Amino acid sequence: MIDALWFRLLGWAERIRREERGDSLVNWVVLAVGLAAAAAAVVALLRPALEQAAQGIANFISGG
Repeated sequence: MIDALWFRLLGWAERIRREERGDSLVNWVVLAVGLAAAAAAVVALLRPALEQAAQGIANFISGG
């Protein structure tokens, strides 16, 4: 399994090396937008838990 991942990574790196500059830039933009969307989804899912934890910390600090 590790060999398959390694060869896939090598193939991906070789393809990136051969691509034109513009295609690579588009890929990076798509990757950045995808990561931003994933981060926003995680924050949206965890928001209630984060708010509850923050309120608990504030209550603890204030002694309430």
